[in-house]
Amino acid sequence: MGVLDRAQALALAERVLDASSADETEVTVESEVDRFVRYADVGPTQNGDRERVDVSVRVRFGGDEGYREARARGGGDEASALAALERASALAQLSPVNADAPPLGGAVEVAATEPALATIEHGFEDKAQWVRRAVGACAERDLKPSGILRTTGISCAVANSAGRAVHGYTNRASFSLTATGGDGSGFGERIAANVGELDAEAVVDRAVGKAVRAQDPVLLEPGEYTVVLEPSAVSSILLFAAYQGFGAREVEEQASFLCGRVGERVFPETLTIADDANNAVYPGLPFDGEGSPKTAVTLVDQGLLTGPVTDAAYARKLGVPCTGHAQPQPSEAGPAPENLVVGAGGASLEELVAGVDRGLLVTQFHYTNMIEPRELTLTGMTRNGTYLIENGEIAGAVKNLRFTETLVNALSRVSGVSREREVAGALFDGEVVAPALRIDGFRFTSTTDF
Repeated sequence: MGVLDRAQALALAERVLDASSADETEVTVESEVDRFVRYADVGPTQNGDRERVDVSVRVRFGGDEGYREARARGGGDEASALAALERASALAQLSPVNADAPPLGGAVEVAATEPALATIEHGFEDKAQWVRRAVGACAERDLKPSGILRTTGISCAVANSAGRAVHGYTNRASFSLTATGGDGSGFGERIAANVGELDAEAVVDRAVGKAVRAQDPVLLEPGEYTVVLEPSAVSSILLFAAYQGFGAREVEEQASFLCGRVGERVFPETLTIADDANNAVYPGLPFDGEGSPKTAVTLVDQGLLTGPVTDAAYARKLGVPCTGHAQPQPSEAGPAPENLVVGAGGASLEELVAGVDRGLLVTQFHYTNMIEPRELTLTGMTRNGTYLIENGEIAGAVKNLRFTETLVNALSRVSGVSREREVAGALFDGEVVAPALRIDGFRFTSTTDF
């Protein structure tokens, strides 16, 4: 079956629209091809090969006071999609009136996207070669491997009764390895839209090299240290700003660090953060959950906070342009950036390390959680390779530490940004196109015995 092309997806959506008797109707058609292999020292431990088509139908009944609306989901065949339309229509009649909901938007143009055929067609024979390389390299060093290799292609279309009809593709390929042995571990990962851009050898060499270097860790007292955060660690803290800080809902509710700071240079001029679904490194869907075109938004412009992303409802409510960052509606969630891109700096990772008298190189964070949303106070632990830096050189491994740090304050102390960037994820949803960051005075509050 594969992913649906534009004509197929929009044709299915139009059949549902034609059958609707609601005042306004919106149909989302998403198809996916997803293949993965999880592996350990015994080889593959789990695999999946999935193809699916989902149809989501949103209907609205209007009146003088506003809209009653609801959404229902069904499978990819016409009968299932029409059943979802029927359910949504019945539920909408029972829903409360939303007086603030804007009408559905009409026809728009979005950036063209293409399916990454190599990613969609990447099979298990190819995946087996990568797994064999990871398992073999770990065995040579008496390390135990664990990881996942995954390739996903998605087609998405949004059409509505006001004349909107948009379609796009997203593609994702990833390969990760955690190598563990003795009293240390190391982590490597690569993520790209096209599987051909992944360097499996580099992932394996990084993870194994970090694990070897992580042996015999010493205990380091908690305190404030200059840190060099590799892209995986940067991503795991910056994603919280996407979830909580950069959206119009949090600003309107006075729950964002942007409140009272828009227009101020809060961070160093070396730090620029944008949300750009059309970026060349790792593009996303060119439209949001309502089919509105995603606008590239500079959120931090050389240290200056410039404002939040919006959807149709919050744009109307606040009297500002819609940037195209809606979740599928109706939803209590507000608009949020989904394609964060951090601007590149001028240093290599080695040069960032060389500028540290005494501090830490951090590979990854895990169990990162938010303590306080307004200033984005976070806590978490280092993982899979934490190393002491002395006089600009790696002096050896240290045992993992727990940090408790306010993201706003930490980013205000960025003293270096690498020119190399990676697509980096975290142990939860989302990726960031991220460089390594050097941050002064990063606060660690406790130690571990591992």
